[in-house]
Amino acid sequence: MGTLKGRAPRAASTALAVALLMAVSACSDQIHLGSDQLAVDAAPAPPYWFADFETGNLSQWDEPAGGGGQILSSNAQLSVVTTPTHSGQYAASSAIFAANGTSYARLYRWGNLPNDLYYKVWMYIPQRYTIGLYWNVFEFQGRTNPTDPNTYQYLWSLDLEQASNGDMSWYLYDTPHGHKYLPTATTVAPIGRWFLVEAFMHQATDNTGQVTFWIDGNLLVDVTGVSTVPTMWLSWNVGGSASNITEPQAEIFLDDAAITLTGP
Repeated sequence: MGTLKGRAPRAASTALAVALLMAVSACSDQIHLGSDQLAVDAAPAPPYWFADFETGNLSQWDEPAGGGGQILSSNAQLSVVTTPTHSGQYAASSAIFAANGTSYARLYRWGNLPNDLYYKVWMYIPQRYTIGLYWNVFEFQGRTNPTDPNTYQYLWSLDLEQASNGDMSWYLYDTPHGHKYLPTATTVAPIGRWFLVEAFMHQATDNTGQVTFWIDGNLLVDVTGVSTVPTMWLSWNVGGSASNITEPQAEIFLDDAAITLTGP
């Protein structure tokens, strides 16, 4: 496994959609992605990849083999739970212990992913935590050399920080350019309920890139006219990562993750 670290958009690619449908039509009437099956005539368009944890483990994140997996520090835990769940019988728990230093527990998909896709996951935060610096829960990473796992680079991080009233507020951090993007209106993370986080990524090494985030279908931040990746190799990570959270354990639950051709 290579090295990973804890830390109105374009229409989805028509060519990719057509290629997927033609390939499936030539073989059968269903797409098989790991243990998931989706009829090609279903609406909306089938996901490029999907994981709902109904296998009772984390194996869907590495299907097909080598396409993803998990990364966690020694002071963190990734597990499958039966409560809370967004749908079905199972969800995942990412629990970090960052009171005394960096801790991370993440699931990821990586590789030369097709361009112009949407990345989605349902999240559940059980309580408000005391964040010293940041709590990252959703991130894109890249490589400066696609074939060298040691050239990873943090790219776009959806983080939470502590507001003056104690709420946990969202922001987007652009690591390569050292820029922090705030929502036009302060957006507080929901507590004690499931919410949907979605991102659109147009990968571009020049200044034609775009990255857009939504919470529960509401636009959070939209960045255009920027370089979004150093190369076309991309890693999408979900789960907690932080270096200073007061509580002994900071936990976030994950369910029904997908990479899709269409968005909000």
